Amino acid sequence: MSRHLAVSICAVLLLAPIIDAQERPAQTVTELEQRILTILEKTNTPGLIGTIVIGGDMVWTGSLGLADRTSNRPVTNTTPFRLGSISKTITSLAALLLQERHVLSLDAILKDIIPEVGIENRWTETDPIRLVHVLEHTAGFDDIHLREFAANEPEITLLDAIQYNTTSRKARWRPGTHMSYSNIGPAIAGYAVEYATGELFEDFVDREIFDVIGMRHASFRYEANVAASYKADGLTAEPYMHLLDRPSGSLSATALDMADLLAMFIDRGRIDDRQLIRASSLSRMERSETTLTSDRELTGAYGLGNFSTEMDGFIYQGHNGGVDGFLSTYGYLPAHNRGYFFSINAANGNAYQAIDVAIRGFLTRELETRPTEPEVDDDLSHLTGYYEPITVRNEDMRFLAQLLQTVSAHSENGTLVLTPFFDQPSIWIPVGGGRYRYADLTQANIAEVDGPDSTTPLLSGQPGTLHRIPAYVAWFRWLGLVFSATLLASSLLFALIWIPRACLGRLRHSKSISVRAWPTITTICLTATIGTAVAGSADAIRRLGTLTLYSGGYWLLSWLFATLCVVSVVHAWRNAAERAPISKAVWWHAQLVTAANVIVLVYLSYYGQIGLRFWAY
Repeated sequence: MSRHLAVSICAVLLLAPIIDAQERPAQTVTELEQRILTILEKTNTPGLIGTIVIGGDMVWTGSLGLADRTSNRPVTNTTPFRLGSISKTITSLAALLLQERHVLSLDAILKDIIPEVGIENRWTETDPIRLVHVLEHTAGFDDIHLREFAANEPEITLLDAIQYNTTSRKARWRPGTHMSYSNIGPAIAGYAVEYATGELFEDFVDREIFDVIGMRHASFRYEANVAASYKADGLTAEPYMHLLDRPSGSLSATALDMADLLAMFIDRGRIDDRQLIRASSLSRMERSETTLTSDRELTGAYGLGNFSTEMDGFIYQGHNGGVDGFLSTYGYLPAHNRGYFFSINAANGNAYQAIDVAIRGFLTRELETRPTEPEVDDDLSHLTGYYEPITVRNEDMRFLAQLLQTVSAHSENGTLVLTPFFDQPSIWIPVGGGRYRYADLTQANIAEVDGPDSTTPLLSGQPGTLHRIPAYVAWFRWLGLVFSATLLASSLLFALIWIPRACLGRLRHSKSISVRAWPTITTICLTATIGTAVAGSADAIRRLGTLTLYSGGYWLLSWLFATLCVVSVVHAWRNAAERAPISKAVWWHAQLVTAANVIVLVYLSYYGQIGLRFWAY
C-alpha cells in the first residue's frame, strides 16, 4: 500500500524540471495550450490530442505536434490515437445498453450463456461468475499473460482470442469479493455482447454507440491513419500491436470523438435530444457493487469500465489507458459538469503526469475542493499484525508481492500505520465505520471488512486487499531473503579473492577449490537467471512473450540453477567427512551459501518460477 507514497515522492522529483507544483493554474485555454506545448518540447513527446468540456460546451480541443516523425505528419482533428484500456468504458456501455433493452443482464451467469470461453471456478455452485464480475474485475482472474499480448493477430475472432490461452480464466478467490484488474474480463464481456446480439462486437458498438454519440472516427478495428507511437525517448518507434482481446484495449479515437463521449457523461446519457442511456445506468457504471467494500463509499472503487480517483481534492470518474507507446486518460467531475481527456503518442510518464496536472489545474481553477473527511477517535488495536496481499494482478509475480508488499500494521497517535519491510511506512487516518483515508487524501479509500473465507479482518480498497498472516510467516520470508541475499553476495565477493589465488596456484588441494567452486557457480547461475529476467522485462512483451534469447535463456538458466543446487548439496554431503585441508570458516561459509541457494530454489519452485516458459504460459 505504501507504494502510493513512494510513487508520489518519485513523481515530484522526476517532474520538478517540467512543472512547478506551486505554479498558478492556466487561466485561459491559450495559456494552457502553451504550457502543454512546452511540456511536449521539454520531454521530446511528438504529439497530443486533448479536449475539455464544461457544461455543454467544448471549451478546448487540442491536436498538437506530430502524428508521425518519419513522414512529419501533423496531428489534426481527424487523427486517431490508440486509447488502450479506455476501451473498457465502451464495452461496459454496450453491456448496459443491452441490459436496458432486456437482451442481456449484468447478472447473467457466464457458464450458462457462453460456456465455451472456458472459465474455471470452484465456487460455481454458490458463487458463479456473472457478467458483472468480469466488467468490475471481481471474477478473481489472473491478468492475461505475455504471450497473449505478443500474439499480434489482426484477423482473429473474439472467441478464438479468448480461447488462445485459458490459463488466466481461473477464479483465484470467491467471485464477487475482491477486485483485481484483468484484461480478459472485458474481452469475455465483449463476447457476451456478441452472443446476445448475434453480431460482431465491433459492429454493434459502431452502430449503437459511436454513431449515436457522434464519434465518427472512433473504432475498435485497425485504422490506417492512426498516429504512430514511440518509446519514452520520443524517437524510437513502437510497432502497432493487434491486441487479441479487443474489447479491453483496441479503441482508437480523436479528440473530437472523446469530447462527444465526455459530453454524454456530463449530460447524463443525453445526446442532443436523444437519450443514449439512462442516467441511472451511468450512475451504476460509476460505482462498484461486487466487492466486500462496495457499501463503504470508498474512492478508487472500480465500477463498470469506470472508476473514481481523488486528485487535487476532487473526485473524478473515468479511466486511463496505455498501449504501444500511447498514454491516455479521461476524467470528469459529475458534481461540476466538466471533464477532460488527453492522449500522447510516447510512453513518457513524466510528460503524461505534467500534462495531467496542467489540464486538471485549468479545469478546477474556480472550484472549491471537497471537504476532508474528519479523523475520528477509534481503537485500532485489533488491526495490529502482519498482512499480505491477496489480489496480485499477475499471479506469476506473487513470489515478489509476498516479499515486497507484505506489511506490518500498528496504531500510532490514533492512525493506522502500514510498514513494508523494504519501504517507508504509510499513514492511514480513521474516518469512522472501519474506513480509512490515506494521509495525503481527503476521502476514505480503504476499509476493514470481514471476508467469507477469513476469520480475521481484511484491509481492502483502492490499493488492493490484504489479509492477516502470522508474524512468523512474514519474518521467515523477510529474514530468509536477507539471509540468502547476504550470503549469495558474499559468495560473489569472496570469489574475487579465491579465484585469483587458485589461478596463481595458492590453493593446492582440489577439495579446497571444489568446496568453494560449486556454491559459487550456483550463485553465478542464479544471478544470470535473475539478470536475464530483468533484462527481458525491459521489453517484456517482445522479449519474454515469445521464444527469444531472453525467455529461452531464463528457462534454461533456471533449470541449470536447480541442477547446480542439487550438485552442490551432493558434493557437500560426500565431502563432509574429509574436510581437513579446508579451514572451518571456508567450509561453513560454503555450506551456508549452498543453503541460501537451496532456500531460493525452494521458494522459486513453490511459486512456479523454475522452468517457467513465458512464451507458452
